[in-house]
Amino acid sequence: MQTRLAAFLHDAAVLHTFADFIEEYCKEQARSQRYVDASGDFFRYSESVAHQIKLKIGNDVDRAQSFPPAIALSRIDTLRRNALTFKGYLRLLHTLIKPAADAHTLSIPAPLVKLACEHLKQIEGMDGSKVVVLLTPQLMYFQRPHSHVKQQAAIVGRLIPQAEKFPARLGFIELPYSQGPGFFTNLAIYHEMGHFVYEELSSSPSPSAGIRALQRATHKSVTEFVKLERKPQVRKLAEKILDSWTQEIFCDLLALYLVGPAFSFALVEIFALLGSLSRGKRTTFSQEHPAPACRFAEHLRFLRDASTWWTAIAHIEPQQKKLLAEFATIPRERYRVDGDDAPKALIDPFLDSIIPRIRELVREIAPDPKLAAARFDKTLVTIEDCLSVGVVPHSSTGSPPEPVSIINSAFCFYLTSLPDMVGRFEEGPGASANAEKRSKWTRKLEDWTMKAIEDSQVRTQFERMERDGPQQGRNS
Repeated sequence: MQTRLAAFLHDAAVLHTFADFIEEYCKEQARSQRYVDASGDFFRYSESVAHQIKLKIGNDVDRAQSFPPAIALSRIDTLRRNALTFKGYLRLLHTLIKPAADAHTLSIPAPLVKLACEHLKQIEGMDGSKVVVLLTPQLMYFQRPHSHVKQQAAIVGRLIPQAEKFPARLGFIELPYSQGPGFFTNLAIYHEMGHFVYEELSSSPSPSAGIRALQRATHKSVTEFVKLERKPQVRKLAEKILDSWTQEIFCDLLALYLVGPAFSFALVEIFALLGSLSRGKRTTFSQEHPAPACRFAEHLRFLRDASTWWTAIAHIEPQQKKLLAEFATIPRERYRVDGDDAPKALIDPFLDSIIPRIRELVREIAPDPKLAAARFDKTLVTIEDCLSVGVVPHSSTGSPPEPVSIINSAFCFYLTSLPDMVGRFEEGPGASANAEKRSKWTRKLEDWTMKAIEDSQVRTQFERMERDGPQQGRNS
């Protein structure tokens, strides 16, 4: 019994040291940096859990040394299991806290992140949702699945009920640290936010009609595939692949509903950066992703048929828009899979049975995109006039332009008028073709765009306070 007790006391001291570091580290971040609201909530929660674990483990040490011999072994074993649970959860938080700490407001486009969280709350069934931004060394945008974190938080919460509860509907999105301060490519966070939405909606105990219809279409497609292949063992693989493809199209469409064609342009830029637009890759499905040509075909269908965005951007013809249309017209007969990575027989049922249900689901939960396109059409000239003379977009009368209008106007200006801007503000022949100078003015353009969005957000908050009173304004 003494050996078991000594081992527990040693483990308790190690756990206390670990928890103490987590608590103090989270406190220090709150003192030294500024964060978006969701990150602040996450740090406060992590600090509270670490503090309560320290208190709990101290109390357990006292109890372990006072157990009567008859029950000591079983009780100490229980305390050790609890300590292992705490260690495991702190390890999980440990992987999230540092990337979240790196994502302070000087290293990420904070107004865009705030806007994305506001848009997130407009989606049916996502009231009160927030996302924590993490910076990653990977040149990839990624949504960190959060269901496992929530499950572990619930287990730990039952052991230390005094700690703060894990924030409801809190998601985690990873941004490449090299892209952190930028704006245009970071519109990709809307896609990653879609993964968070899909995870929440598909795991709901009362799924919506759209989710149920999508699940039925997927089940039918998998069943028919298994019958065709006559290999029951491939069912799980087929389910996994179709789920991955489904999420990618769902996330693309949700991003388009929320932010318009600027998302398509951003995705073209990201694909080009990652080398995904080469002739061999544009029509290739992998286990994780549909072919870029398939994805862009859905983008074009949305922009042309499900909204009025295509008409609204008819006046511009940047290379990104032409490439989008070119990829979208590639016939499906040319779609292929990456070697043996995914069965080609899944492509047709995915296109014919599942994608139509994805469209219905997004239309069911997202706001009407025609309204945003109409606002963009009305304010485009005003916004571009401001940008052309190096001024933060604003309205000389009335409220500032709406954020989605600002984003799309600025992106269109970036794609079509950046050389003219560089030539206007930079001296010397060939300035507009100088890569360094174009990069410099791209950053300035992104800064003006973010400032315009921030001004719009401040105005919206002020109007809300005037309408609802100071208390509700502060809570918003």
